[in-house]
Amino acid sequence: MPEGDALTETVLRAAKHAADQAHIGSSGTTLLRLGERAVVALDHGRVIARVERSARNHEGARREVRVARWLDSAGLPVGRPLPGAQPWISGDGAVVTLWEAIYGEWTVPVELATLLARLHRLAPPADLELPALAPFSRIGDRIHRAQIPSEDKQVLQRRLIDLRAAYAGVRTGLARSVIHGDANIGNVQMTKHGAVLYDLDGVCWGPPEWDLVLTALYTGLGWHTETEYREFCTVYGFDVRTWEGYPVYKRVWELIMVSWLAQKAGESVEVDTEIQVRIADLADPARPRAWNPY
Repeated sequence: MPEGDALTETVLRAAKHAADQAHIGSSGTTLLRLGERAVVALDHGRVIARVERSARNHEGARREVRVARWLDSAGLPVGRPLPGAQPWISGDGAVVTLWEAIYGEWTVPVELATLLARLHRLAPPADLELPALAPFSRIGDRIHRAQIPSEDKQVLQRRLIDLRAAYAGVRTGLARSVIHGDANIGNVQMTKHGAVLYDLDGVCWGPPEWDLVLTALYTGLGWHTETEYREFCTVYGFDVRTWEGYPVYKRVWELIMVSWLAQKAGESVEVDTEIQVRIADLADPARPRAWNPY
């Protein structure tokens, strides 16, 4: 896909094309977010379009729709795709999925724990092939594309090499299961019907500990309180910080977070400062973190 204003135009055109094909209104179209995939509100906010940046993500988009429909049928409250065959392919080759809009409030970690405990006990249907967790799959490309100094890229690349080796040596404790892949309260909304889990593109087979690390990491950053974290552990039934593999998983997640933010370099002085702080912190796992949420 192109960049800048041309990217925005391409995304909006792709979302409107999908809306037309699905026979829903495209009036009131609004670009909500431009990230590794774009999020667009359609039909005055009643429908959400997710537009993949690359046609290579067609299979992943198709799988996310199937995962959502399976989880919904299993009784887990998740974001729901619109009926019909998906994804849609625009004239530009963009891959688009259409979803019911979710409106609610941010919630607390205990609600995420409840959803994860249920998710991790579910078995997918035999015809739904889920990939294995691939935690490093996007990091290299993010580092390559980031508009940051070459010396900072080298720091991140060295960290990536070191963590690949460390991760390979971790022995998991909990039984392998279906996991969300990006489990944090930013992917949960408290609606009038209860908590809803969404952004299901990372659902895969993997160690359940992976889904628990972000809540522990966010607590260490001061984004959650210790009381909230204890409630999370009580409801889920396990404190991942007591597991020997936690330090490695935590450092992997930190690198993921830094590489994701590095893509936003140049957006503002605040973002650029935050990127520099985070990169400096990666050099010392024991150094206290003072990261701001993004």
